[in-house]
Amino acid sequence: MKHLLSILLLSIILAACSSDPIAHPATDGTPIKLSLRIATQSKDTQSKDAQSKASASPTLGWNYEQGDELIEDWVVIMVNDADHTIEQVFTPTTSPNNVEADDVATNLQTTASNKTFYSFANISLAQLEQATGHTFAKDGTMPDIASATWHIDGNGFDPKAKDATGRAQGIPMTGICHMSLTNKDNETTKTLYVVRMLAKLQFNITNKTGANITLNTISIDRLSANPASSSVQNVMLFPSATPTDANTQVVQQPRLNGTQPQQVYTLALNQTVANDASIGKTLYVNECTTPANPFGQFMLTVRLTMADGTTTQQRYSVVSNDNDNWHFIARNDWRIIPITLQNIKLDLIPLDFPAIGVLPCSVKEADGTFTCTFNAGGEFRLTPKVTRFDNGAAVPDADWTFSRFSTDTYPAAPPAGFYAAAPSWFARGRYITGTFGTATGQAYHTLYLTHNATGRTLVCRVRIVRP
Repeated sequence: MKHLLSILLLSIILAACSSDPIAHPATDGTPIKLSLRIATQSKDTQSKDAQSKASASPTLGWNYEQGDELIEDWVVIMVNDADHTIEQVFTPTTSPNNVEADDVATNLQTTASNKTFYSFANISLAQLEQATGHTFAKDGTMPDIASATWHIDGNGFDPKAKDATGRAQGIPMTGICHMSLTNKDNETTKTLYVVRMLAKLQFNITNKTGANITLNTISIDRLSANPASSSVQNVMLFPSATPTDANTQVVQQPRLNGTQPQQVYTLALNQTVANDASIGKTLYVNECTTPANPFGQFMLTVRLTMADGTTTQQRYSVVSNDNDNWHFIARNDWRIIPITLQNIKLDLIPLDFPAIGVLPCSVKEADGTFTCTFNAGGEFRLTPKVTRFDNGAAVPDADWTFSRFSTDTYPAAPPAGFYAAAPSWFARGRYITGTFGTATGQAYHTLYLTHNATGRTLVCRVRIVRP
């Protein structure tokens, strides 16, 4: 009975490909034949939330029909884990010329044992050796490159740009695959997946202003800045996880090389959009961790010229339907961001109750931040007012829902004693109310209002000052 059980257990041993090293597989070193292919992460339909009007949900498959996000060239290094010997270095005899998958080897003679495959797409062997400082050749010893770094200028990256040989450079992609090959893998095909080292932002813009407009720019903050020089290696060479046949839908985490500076990146458009028309624009960007701005989220600023020649800007807080936050951009992300341009603007109307002879309160707005100065103590109020940009007509309060009013600690928390009662939303009066304490200084807040019909959220920074 024990013998029969052992046979049954042996019969269900499967070869595996994963991002985690395999400790002690059941292998016997017998010769086997293997076919290999290299492939991008498999296609996936967009998540049901990806086109929601207030979301930027990531999708795991990219739209391959663009023809500039696939494999132009590749390198695969096959290593025997037992002694770290490089068994093969595979390169294509001809360029695969923008394909989703390509054959690496057919009927490869190898052994049933532990193997590790290091796969690179749109990265040449010469580029790999220069970046890592190592040489990779058959029968040589494989160095430890699991923590190797790479240089990439991701913001505004152009995959169609030509290299010195005249070939489109494509988006660099990498992956590590650990396999425990057994006799059962004889004459099978194994897929080596690679993950793009960039993220893609897709802006779907709809003009609902009532007239033709000119879309000037879209700015997003704070993206990881492009390195200051070509010698700076700003990202890790390999992704946080590599897809497998068993799990192709791997969600990535950013893998920056240390802390990278951030920048506001502006995409110039200068394009006319007719009323009720929509356009789509794509931007490739670097990976990024939590944006270093007061909102703790990525912010979009859309600058446009109205039909009468006046210029304006609309600001958006970019959130995800998955968890109402979007604190990072990871490699291989494809973020679809719907933007509805509307003929509206937000103002804050202040009210305080000063003593005779005390200057009244005032509000000034610049770049989405309202500075509210109160010269008296006691109770104060701030009433949001949404109006049409073209004629100043008020948009009904019923069209808007208060989302949130937060007290921020960046760049500093309110001084002790600044508030006797911290400001909050008074739903019946539809205004923000609070009471000052004895301390002077300033405090920072964020106000969120959501348009009921479109789901669009107006976000503004509020700076309350008591001199």
